[in-house]
Amino acid sequence: MEDGTVFGCPTQPTGLERRLLVFNADYIERNLQWAAGRASPVFYIGADQADAAKELTQIEGEIVKAEAAKVIAAATEKAAEKTFSNFKKERAKSIASRLHLGSRKYEAPALARDYFAWKDDEHPALTDEELKVAEDTRRMAEPMPRLTTVSFDSGAVETAYRFIADVCGQSLARVALDEVQKYPDMLLWIKHGHDYHESHGVSNCLFCGTAISADRRSLLTSALDDKVDNFVARLAKTADRLDELIGTSARLPSLLPDLDNLSMELRADFRVVRDAIQKDVDQLVKQLGTVQAVLSIKIERPAAPADMSGIAAESDVVATAGRLAVALVTANETISAHNQSVTDFSKRKDDAESEIRRHFIIDCRDDFSNVKQEWDSSCLRLNEASDKVTALRDTARELQQRIRTHGPAASVINRLVAAYLGHGELTINPIDEGYELQRHGEPLAGVPSEGEKTAIAISYFLSSIEADNRKLKDVIVVIDDPVSSLDTKALNFACSLVRTRLQNAAQVFILTHNLQCMSEFRKAWRGRVRPPKDKEPTANFLFIDVSVPEGQLRRSSTIVEMSKLLREYDSEYHFLFSHVLRFSEKPDAYDDHGYMIPNVMRRVLDVFLAFKCPGSGGLPSQLDKLCTDYPELDRDRLAALERLTQVESHSDNIDDLLSFSTMTLEETRGAVAALFELIEKADPKHLARVKSLCG
Repeated sequence: MEDGTVFGCPTQPTGLERRLLVFNADYIERNLQWAAGRASPVFYIGADQADAAKELTQIEGEIVKAEAAKVIAAATEKAAEKTFSNFKKERAKSIASRLHLGSRKYEAPALARDYFAWKDDEHPALTDEELKVAEDTRRMAEPMPRLTTVSFDSGAVETAYRFIADVCGQSLARVALDEVQKYPDMLLWIKHGHDYHESHGVSNCLFCGTAISADRRSLLTSALDDKVDNFVARLAKTADRLDELIGTSARLPSLLPDLDNLSMELRADFRVVRDAIQKDVDQLVKQLGTVQAVLSIKIERPAAPADMSGIAAESDVVATAGRLAVALVTANETISAHNQSVTDFSKRKDDAESEIRRHFIIDCRDDFSNVKQEWDSSCLRLNEASDKVTALRDTARELQQRIRTHGPAASVINRLVAAYLGHGELTINPIDEGYELQRHGEPLAGVPSEGEKTAIAISYFLSSIEADNRKLKDVIVVIDDPVSSLDTKALNFACSLVRTRLQNAAQVFILTHNLQCMSEFRKAWRGRVRPPKDKEPTANFLFIDVSVPEGQLRRSSTIVEMSKLLREYDSEYHFLFSHVLRFSEKPDAYDDHGYMIPNVMRRVLDVFLAFKCPGSGGLPSQLDKLCTDYPELDRDRLAALERLTQVESHSDNIDDLLSFSTMTLEETRGAVAALFELIEKADPKHLARVKSLCG
C-alpha cells in the first residue's frame, strides 16, 4: 500500500475483507455451480445460494435417513407402548379379581397411580394369611355381629378357696355329747334322728326300740342347738357357691366367640388366646375340684376338721386364676377390637382394598418399572428422532428460503448479461430450485456455452459489488480474464461493460492473457497512463514477465513495466520479434527467456509467412513456396528451423516446461540465425524497419 502496509492472502488480509473483491476461476467455481443444479438448465448463482443448495442436498439426504430412523423409532415405541399397555391391563385385571369391588372397576390408570404411590414403599408385602384376611374382608357385604366380652373375677376364686379351706378346718368341739366327742362322724346322724323323733312325736328310739327319757331328750336338745344347724347350713351354702364357681369357670370357653364370628384379621391371635384360656380353665376346674372333694367330706362330717392334704395349693390356684384373668383380658381386647371393626366396617374394607393393591404393586413393581422404562426409552428415542426430523426440515426450509431470496437480482443480472454479450437473447429466470436459463424466453436445452457462462459470472460479480452496504468508491476490484471464450464482438461489449461499471471504484486490476482484451483496456486507459504533463497518471500497464534465471531450473515471474511494443501496437508481433532479436544479439550469453524462444520463433514465423505466403497448407507448404520464390534460401537450414519450431515449441513432457537442455539452446541459436536469414532474403526492408522499432 502507499503507506507501506503489507497485506497478504490468505494469512494476512486483515482490513481488506470487505474492500477487496476478486473475480477469477475460484470465484466462478464458488458462486456459479453449474453442476450443482438438479436438472439442466437449472443452476445456482452466488456462493451463499450454491452453498445453501449443496447443504440442502445433504440435508435432504439426511432427512430421508432421519425419516427412516423415525419410522423405526415409532414402530419400536408403538410396540413398547402396546407391551406396557397390555401389562397394565392384565395386572389391573388380575388385581381387580382380588379386590371384590362389586360394580366399581380397577383398571390400568388406577394401577399406574398406585405404582407411583408405592414404587418407593419399603414395607413388606402381605403374607399369604394377611392377603387372605384382606380378601375375606373385601368379600363381606355387611359387618359381622357385635360380640359380648366375658367377665371373670380371679379375686373371687382366691376368696372362695381361702373361705372353704378355713371352713373345712373348723370343728363343732362345743357339742356336749360324749358320743359326738367320741364319734364326731355321727353328729349329723344323731342330729337328724333327734329332729325326726321330735317332729314326729316318737318316744321310742326307732333304731333300738327303747324309750327315750326326758333327760335324754333335754340333753340332745341342748347339745344339738341352732349352731349346728347354722354350721351345717353354712357348709351347704359354701358347697353351692363352689359348685357355681366351678361351673362358671368351666363355662368360660363356651362364652368366647367362635372364630368364624370374629373379624378375620383377629382370628389367628384369638385362637392362641382361646387355647390358653381353655387350658387355664381346665387347670382351675381341676384345682377347685380338689377343694370340692374335701368340702363334700366336711359336709358329711362337720364335727371333725377335714383332711386338707389332698387339695391344690393356694398359690397354684391363685396363679392359675391370674393367668386366666390375663388371658380373658386379652380375649376381651380382641372382642373389643372386633366390635370396633364392626363400627369401622367401611374403613376396614377400604383399608383392606388399599393393602391388597399395595401388596400386588410391590409384587409387580420391578416388572412395571422395566416395561415402563423400555417404553420411556422408546418414547425418548422417538422424540429425538422426531426432533431431528423437525430440525432438519426447519433447516431445509431455511435453506430453501435462502435459495428463493435471489429473485430480485435476476433483472439486474439480465441487463448486465445483455450489455456484456451485446444482445438480450440469453436471460436467467429465478425459480424455487435456483435459476433457469432461457433463450428467447424458452428454457435453454442443454448447457450454455463457456462464453455465456463467463457473461453470467461477470454480470453476477458486477451486480454484487455493492451488496452488504459496500460503496463502489471504497472497493478494490481484481478481475482475472473477464473475456474467456468470447467472440470478438462480445469481447468488445464485455470490456466496455467492465470499464464503465468499475470506473468509480477505488482501484481496479484487470488481468488477462488475451491480447485483444488488453488492447481494449489499453486504448481506453492510454490517456490515464500518459496524461498531460500537468497531471498525475491514474493508470498503469504492467506485464508479468516469466523467466528462468541463470543457474536455476525453475521459472519465476516478475511484474514489470509493459513493453512499449505491446503498449503502442495492436499486434504482439513486434514484441515477440524483439525477444528473438535480443537472443540473436547475445550468442555467447545466457538468456533468461531462452526456454521460450522456439515458441516465440514459431509465432513470429507464422505472422511473417501469413503475410508473405498467404493460403492454407501449414508451415511446410509455406516454406516450400517461399523457397520457390527465393531460390537462394538454404532449404536444409530451413528444415532445421521447421523441426525446432514444430517440436520444441509444443512440449510433450512436463520437464520441458521447467528446464531447457544445452543441446536445444545450440539448435535454437542456429534456428534464430536461419530465421533472420529467411526474413532478410525475403523482405530486407521489413527486417530493417522492425529492428529499428525494437532498438
